[in-house]
Amino acid sequence: MKRSILHPLGAFLMLLASFSLFAADELMVTDPWMRAAPPNAPALALFMGLENHSSSDIILVEAKTTIPGARVELHRTVMADGMMKMAQQSEIKVASHQSVMLEPGSWHIMLIGPDHVPTAGEKVGVTLTLKSGVEQKFEAVVRKGKMMMNSGHGHHNH
Repeated sequence: MKRSILHPLGAFLMLLASFSLFAADELMVTDPWMRAAPPNAPALALFMGLENHSSSDIILVEAKTTIPGARVELHRTVMADGMMKMAQQSEIKVASHQSVMLEPGSWHIMLIGPDHVPTAGEKVGVTLTLKSGVEQKFEAVVRKGKMMMNSGHGHHNH
């Protein structure tokens, strides 16, 4: 009798585990962090690696954080009119079996007008929403980061 109960239960647990792995494997977030900023900072920058381990392209369309009051936007630093500028993006595409680095001087997530600026060592809750509707939740640690110089042009980012 025990065997007949365990067999269906084991099958159910394996099915549940495989579903969880599929959902988690769609997009892997690596080393999420936010640059520490002065208490009155008008904007904050969030960085991480995005790895796509699936056989389809993944498209990030929205990000949210637990920081109150902040408008969250996807951004990319681009060269325009001889200067490095931040440009809001509607999405970030991560090709099948590829990765995209969100880092200073490149792709990043901006938090504009936060009511609270977290200090180094704090953790911030982040939710990424994919075009498929899947949400990826994690925490980013706030840490001190260097200002990056771009291509010798002498322009600082964030």
